[in-house]
Amino acid sequence: MTDASPSSAPPSAASPDNARWGYQRPECRGANALGLFIDDLHRVLEGHEGNVAKSPAALYQAQADTNALVRRYADLAGAPAVFAGQSITLRTAPAEHGGVQLVPLFSAGLKQALVALLRAGETTQ
Repeated sequence: MTDASPSSAPPSAASPDNARWGYQRPECRGANALGLFIDDLHRVLEGHEGNVAKSPAALYQAQADTNALVRRYADLAGAPAVFAGQSITLRTAPAEHGGVQLVPLFSAGLKQALVALLRAGETTQ
């Protein structure tokens, strides 16, 4: 993981701003963990998009940080078992503004859990 920007990579346990990450919040349990995971993933991807646009090799660091994020959630005691053994593969795609955007491709189990979360949210609105 990079230490260049606290907003692009999940911090280590010793990081002073670690409370800002969803996986370190006390409410990160059950379905809340999935929602917080999406927020954290967005944060990691956003932190790397500019770097990937400048240097395609930066995609490897973005992938490493994404892998670390999935592992952190898989290691949480209160997180759904859906994170165990799951992965996200990052790809690049042209962005509307002419740059590059990172596109996460979720493994089947993680994708199913996220779709279920979205459907549950639709029924409560």
